[in-house]
Amino acid sequence: MTADKWTLEAVNNRLKAGKIGVSVRQRGDRLSLRATLPPKPGSKRVVWSQQDISLGIYANTWGFQKAEAEAKLLGGRIASVRFDWGDYVEVEQPKGEVAEWVAKFEEDYFNRRGRSRTTETTWKSDYLPAWHLLNGELSAENLIKAIGQVPANSRKRKLVCEKLTALAKYAGLTIDLSPYIGNYGVGETSPRHIPSAGEIELARERLGDRADWQWAYGVLAAYGLRPHELFFCEISPKPPHLLKVLEGKTGARELYPYHPQWAEQWRLFEVRRPSVTGRTYKDYGNRVSKTFNRRELPFTAYCLRHAFCIRMSTEYHVPVAVAASWSGHEAGVYLKIYNRWISGSEKRRVFEESLKHKP
Repeated sequence: MTADKWTLEAVNNRLKAGKIGVSVRQRGDRLSLRATLPPKPGSKRVVWSQQDISLGIYANTWGFQKAEAEAKLLGGRIASVRFDWGDYVEVEQPKGEVAEWVAKFEEDYFNRRGRSRTTETTWKSDYLPAWHLLNGELSAENLIKAIGQVPANSRKRKLVCEKLTALAKYAGLTIDLSPYIGNYGVGETSPRHIPSAGEIELARERLGDRADWQWAYGVLAAYGLRPHELFFCEISPKPPHLLKVLEGKTGARELYPYHPQWAEQWRLFEVRRPSVTGRTYKDYGNRVSKTFNRRELPFTAYCLRHAFCIRMSTEYHVPVAVAASWSGHEAGVYLKIYNRWISGSEKRRVFEESLKHKP
């Protein structure tokens, strides 16, 4: 009876009845497991498929006991999404010069995303700085050395970790770089002064002798654009004066003015764009920053953007998902950034306003 219990057929019948999703196979006098598994590291496959895992044990009573136990363990890992090829085979780490992998990664990057001003700018500003930290062979040790050249707990460190992780994943190099990012995040961004509508209107007067920069300032205030986006937008002359961002850091989008009266009062639909040049979005943004500094404006261009985003939520009650889309953010990022900068008095005002709508 005991002998009948530990046969290939008996083991597989129990596994099937238990809906384990794994079977035991016998090749010669050795046993292996068979299941639907993800592609092995380095494989050209992209979808899960039926694959074997050699156990290296003999097809005897003890071997069948061991195989059934291993099958149940494998089935549990698959069901709980904890399967890792590293638990079953020695994953060969790829080797190759950094320049070779970067060249392959670049080709794949533009094949997937296409070549445009946006992708070219992202490649140059976000990816190239990370690659310049690398040299020699692409290895876990060299990736960690590269990260060590960047100040800890900084935005640059976070960006470098993200790009090196992407390169490692593309090359099939198994390494977790997340512990090296540190505690940087949008939650650690320095607090900003969020100007009121009155402060924004008053500061605009400092640009009174420059109609082009008054227009630029007005667009940043009324539409909350990123500084470089004002050079790549168009505004409808018909109310409510829809603005279209044609290109930029997060691509094209449409949005409306808040406060709407600023678009009318400052005639923002009559485009008077400053005549500046630049090769990248960062160049255009820097032109705006320098003008703000030169004219000694009491806040930055991004403070106007943040005031716009907060205004949408607290004064106009625009739903978060819509407000995030109009501002070119993901909803989660939008909440993390702007929740912290809503002042206590503003929260009190929103509370009192909400009571007026109580049934």
